[in-house]
Amino acid sequence: MLFRSGDNLESGAVEFIHQNDEITLFTPYLKLEALKRINQERKIRQIVVRWEISDLCMEVSDPELFNYCQTNNIHLLRNTRIHLKTFWNNKDSVYLGSANVSNIGLGSIGSFNYELNAKQDNISFDDRAYLNEILMKSEHITQELFNEIMSRVDAVELPVMEFPELPTPAPTIDYFLISQLPMTSTPELLYDIYSEKIQASELEMNCAAHDIALYEIPKDLGEKAFHKHLKTKFNQHPFIAQFKEDVKTYKDPRGNSDKDASMGFGRVKEWFAENTTTVPVPRRYELTEYVSLLYDWIVFFDDHFKWHRPRHSQVIYFQR
Repeated sequence: MLFRSGDNLESGAVEFIHQNDEITLFTPYLKLEALKRINQERKIRQIVVRWEISDLCMEVSDPELFNYCQTNNIHLLRNTRIHLKTFWNNKDSVYLGSANVSNIGLGSIGSFNYELNAKQDNISFDDRAYLNEILMKSEHITQELFNEIMSRVDAVELPVMEFPELPTPAPTIDYFLISQLPMTSTPELLYDIYSEKIQASELEMNCAAHDIALYEIPKDLGEKAFHKHLKTKFNQHPFIAQFKEDVKTYKDPRGNSDKDASMGFGRVKEWFAENTTTVPVPRRYELTEYVSLLYDWIVFFDDHFKWHRPRHSQVIYFQR
């Protein structure tokens, strides 16, 4: 079924949002009035916009979106390369086509562009990895970045023929986001899903797609090449390198020498709460699954680290 502007395109977007638990929205141009109409159930949790300086100067996107996202706990990202217009349920379905989230794009108010959208279920593993790759290569719009963007917009005197550029850089400051950690339970399982050796569950597929994008794993690698690539990417990641270094240098406050190169589970959770920069900052009890999973990944890729459970709590050790 096709969804047509001026007919059923906006209602199709609303219905797609209604049928799913949460939505990631990719749209180069976004007008806040249109977003508010389709997001009345507050299920849009992440938005990627283009936000070139020219977009804001020409008012094809609304800067007021930033405050709306702050108020509604929506993760707002910027990527000057995006041209796709897609609603994704973060699983296996998308609602996509040519329409931006604007009045003339959705086509329900006044004059409108001729647009077509469609719904696609059961998207492939490669499709999920592609969407995750875009998210990984997008820039989180912080208050500082928003202020910089608006200062450049305000400095432009219209009419002009040329606009200043502020391209999306490679991510350099968000390495301590929770989303920068692996989500698949083990590297072996990640390879099995990547190589289609097993029929993975919905959750496992989502986790694997995230990790393929996070570690920039090329297609069609053999098992040995896959693990070599993944080991290098994992161990060189700033989050992992910093955590491992802090485990190596941690001194137990009780002065027990056998714990000088180790961290108990409680202290590790405290370290995560102090160092991660997610939106919002996770509560300590929400970190348990991340910590347990990360232990296995570190031990798998670094023979100097081991973990065991001496009583009721996992302890990670560095062995010289």
